[in-house]
Amino acid sequence: MVYSGNEGHISKTIGPGNLLEKIGATRLVRNPCDWPRYQGTPSVIGTPYSKDMLETVDSDLYVTWGSNEAYTAVHWARFGQDVRRKNGGKLVTINSVRTPMANNSDMFIQLKPSTDPFFCLGVCKVLIEENLYNKEFVSKYAMGFEELVKETKEYTLEELAKACEITSKEIVEFARIYAAAKRPAIAHGDGGQRHFNGARLVRAVTFLPVLVGALNKKGAGLFWAYTNLNPCYNFSKVMPDLSPKDENGKTIKRQTANYVQFGRALRLDNPTSLDTESQVYKEVTLPTPLRAVIHYNTSMITTAPNSDLIKKRLMEDDDFYLIVLDPFHTDTVDYADLVLPAGTFLESEDVQNDQISGFVCYNAAAAKLVGESKINLEIFNGIAKAMGYKEECFNINDPKVVIKNMLDTPFSKSQGITYERLVKEGQVKPIRTVETMKEHFPYYPYCKTTDLKFKTPSGKAELYSKYFKDSGFHPVIDLETDWDYYEAHKEFGKSYLKKYPLYFMTPGTQLQNNSNWGTNKYILPRVLFDGYPELFMHKKDAQERGIKEGTVVSGVNEKGKAFFRVRITTDMNPGVTYAWNNIWCRTTKTDTGANILCSDGISDLGQGSTYTASFIEVAKV
Repeated sequence: MVYSGNEGHISKTIGPGNLLEKIGATRLVRNPCDWPRYQGTPSVIGTPYSKDMLETVDSDLYVTWGSNEAYTAVHWARFGQDVRRKNGGKLVTINSVRTPMANNSDMFIQLKPSTDPFFCLGVCKVLIEENLYNKEFVSKYAMGFEELVKETKEYTLEELAKACEITSKEIVEFARIYAAAKRPAIAHGDGGQRHFNGARLVRAVTFLPVLVGALNKKGAGLFWAYTNLNPCYNFSKVMPDLSPKDENGKTIKRQTANYVQFGRALRLDNPTSLDTESQVYKEVTLPTPLRAVIHYNTSMITTAPNSDLIKKRLMEDDDFYLIVLDPFHTDTVDYADLVLPAGTFLESEDVQNDQISGFVCYNAAAAKLVGESKINLEIFNGIAKAMGYKEECFNINDPKVVIKNMLDTPFSKSQGITYERLVKEGQVKPIRTVETMKEHFPYYPYCKTTDLKFKTPSGKAELYSKYFKDSGFHPVIDLETDWDYYEAHKEFGKSYLKKYPLYFMTPGTQLQNNSNWGTNKYILPRVLFDGYPELFMHKKDAQERGIKEGTVVSGVNEKGKAFFRVRITTDMNPGVTYAWNNIWCRTTKTDTGANILCSDGISDLGQGSTYTASFIEVAKV
């Protein structure tokens, strides 16, 4: 069980991965973030890879969409402000909650959660009907435009705006601002993906830069947190094929469990996971029940959704064995059978990727290990050797050797990316051009700007997607929302939404990095309200329930119950609530937190999380 507590390739993947492959352990699908993106965006422009975020230095319009940079992406926060300060451009925020960036924006559009496709269709309608779209670009590089035109005619702007809980005037104003910009940039965050319509939502957003012809302009287009550094690494040199084989020498396929539904995988009665052969949601029964978990670089009790279901197995089954590697006494440590003292990233030499521009980053060991703690590489190699495994990879405990081997690729050599250079410079950014990327990904965004090639079935930007149609969705812009999903599915239905009427979001606080620093004495008083996690409610919803500022309340749905103190606010629309994710339960008075109530459902395509798409009811205690 692992996620992003340490993003280093050695700590997260290589050291643990070799042992787990050797023993044929259940493979964890790490699906809380980005997975819908890898279906939605490529369905239009054929790539999971973003353009270089540093290009926005040339932008004249910056649209921050589904993100809260000031809290959870501080390394992005300056980009939008620089567009205004240095370029004289505009800053627009699109979000369901009034973020700090929204307060500094030229325009703030507050969409009802998961209604972004309605907004995008409205913007497309204005661009087309007012002849603001780039006809030459669309004619040359897009297919399916006629189908898009047809869909825009099926709705009035007023209908589309009403679904979003905004005005048609806001749609028109944004469309005109967006079309007038010479180099408009949309920075799209993870918040927009964690819905039951996550892939369809991302797909709809991707239409906009296509229509205005922004994809081949420097500083313009769509940007997100994933760039292509694959050619820099050769993992096969540090992760040999250790998989178990059958009597014919064929690899025995490992079963999988996924992070988002880990509680379901742990069930003794009907343990399930996702069918990894499919991109749509399909649960399958695990052939072999899980009997033990090695848990590192995460704290599942704090960060996984529907966490009470995980606790149930840990508390009720004496035969289940949980090994936790951690430098801190986390919520998960409370349930461990064995705790191994792990080092932090500060004590681990490693290499990792940056998320916005594509640097290979060196992580120096800035401090010595404390007490008996060890880095992950040494811990997992030690377990392997204790189990009698003799492969050479288990004898290499020096990260320097691993880094040198993994950088031994023709691409890294041609770019001069070496261990010695990384140690000296700290980070190296490979040059990714048409010429250097032609053997690796000769498509957008690494093709000629005068001759765009998209890795789609048609080779063009696909405004009509056969793949989405075959998957059961509208082939252009699909308008199903989270509310529609709950109403349509038999395990929920309209009665469920009456019982749990408040939409419940779980964004990250600016005071923690995921669950890091969860017991810091300077941070705790600012993320807890007199010993309780904070629940933010609109004043209308609070008044209807007789709730005031500071009232202790319970948040309840079919997954469980958590306790909060209420903060009254108007930062979101009535019917929407939120609480900070990843607050350590053991620091609260009731040992509960927001993740107990989080949806462990799966997105439409890509098998991503739906953390943001939960419903609760709130009552005074």
